[in-house]
Amino acid sequence: MKHKIIFIFTFFSIALQTNAQDPLWVRDNTWFFDNFTQPELGWDLFRETFIGVAPAPSGDFDLLLYETIYKTELASEGHCYGMCVLAMVMKKNGGHLGYCCPPYIYSGDMVNGPTDTTLRRAIQIMHGYQISHRFLLFLLDVIAISKNRDGNYAHQQFRYYTAKDDPCVISVTKSVSPTDGGHVIVPFFEEDLGATKRIYVYDPNRSYYEPGADGRDYYHNRQNFIEINTATGNWTFTMADGEVWTGNPGSGGNCIVIPISIAGRKDRLPQSLLAEGAYALNTIFIFSNNARLTQISDPQTGKNWLNNTGTDLEPVFEKRMTNVLPFIPMNGGKTNSSKNQTYFVRNDNDFTLTLEAKTEEGYRVGFMGKYAYLEISATGKGTETLHIEGLDTPNPTCTWTNPAVRNHQITVKKREEAQVP
Repeated sequence: MKHKIIFIFTFFSIALQTNAQDPLWVRDNTWFFDNFTQPELGWDLFRETFIGVAPAPSGDFDLLLYETIYKTELASEGHCYGMCVLAMVMKKNGGHLGYCCPPYIYSGDMVNGPTDTTLRRAIQIMHGYQISHRFLLFLLDVIAISKNRDGNYAHQQFRYYTAKDDPCVISVTKSVSPTDGGHVIVPFFEEDLGATKRIYVYDPNRSYYEPGADGRDYYHNRQNFIEINTATGNWTFTMADGEVWTGNPGSGGNCIVIPISIAGRKDRLPQSLLAEGAYALNTIFIFSNNARLTQISDPQTGKNWLNNTGTDLEPVFEKRMTNVLPFIPMNGGKTNSSKNQTYFVRNDNDFTLTLEAKTEEGYRVGFMGKYAYLEISATGKGTETLHIEGLDTPNPTCTWTNPAVRNHQITVKKREEAQVP
């Protein structure tokens, strides 16, 4: 019996070990080419990425998500999510979508990505998973416990998933604004230095196979890490352009560890009524960078999502809405050039939304619920609060307080399920 106990303890200890901070790990497990862009993604790729999408563009809610988020916004600045997730799934399973490990054997260049167009498509399929129902629910679960900006929690989660043999990626963002951009990197080693901790990573903006400070030297000089202040949970990461992204439990950007069992799994779109738990996420679209969201509030609970100035989250956790996810495209850390802003909301409560129209052009905003899509447009400059009710019914409504704009126009479109063979 004594020998069995020793054997179990030894096995558990080995399971907790991570890879050494070895630049050769990056060399052997990542892509030859740098992050690359794609101005537009087609419907055929959209259909292949998600479960239950119609063969051709249709009038259902899928088309709205395709046009608003997927088509030109998701990959026009980069494919960091797709590159990282595909590489880790290949490492875990030996291959994926027809491509075998190691990734570096597939040729390409530092600007245009892979030479093989089918490999490009495989990366783009994985890249689309960042708007899948299961993935968004995972992020909302982290937000619900207010751990999305906590570096210590990210460090603990990396250790946890590594012990489970579930390789991870890390999503970092500059802020919680959809316009500031996001990035995905691959953690492979952690180091506890007492006052600080480090998580060493592969950055798809810095290929090991590119010479110089933004390539091979970056890894051999041990600069490839997220640094965490143990006392405060503050985290920092230096992007390839030299800008330092940072966050802590009370401010700044997100630092979220996501296992590939979530990040690399094909799923339905967020508005699907057939998704996990038959729970469709409500979605808010702001269709112009001329309009600024300054508040979302839940009148039933009295909670707000943002602070009084609309510049960061509500600072008091007990007073904060923790069911709102701003969609920040994981595109290599570039500022989101799209005019659209998207927010996912988990629950069917009525809510209020305060918008500031910065010019006389006014604003255009849409709300996608389970059974209907409500769109409101208005002209004129100023701030007003929209009260959205019945978003879980076929007949949602909107009323206003302090209306400062003119010529309100409201349209309601009922859900039309696409016919999928």
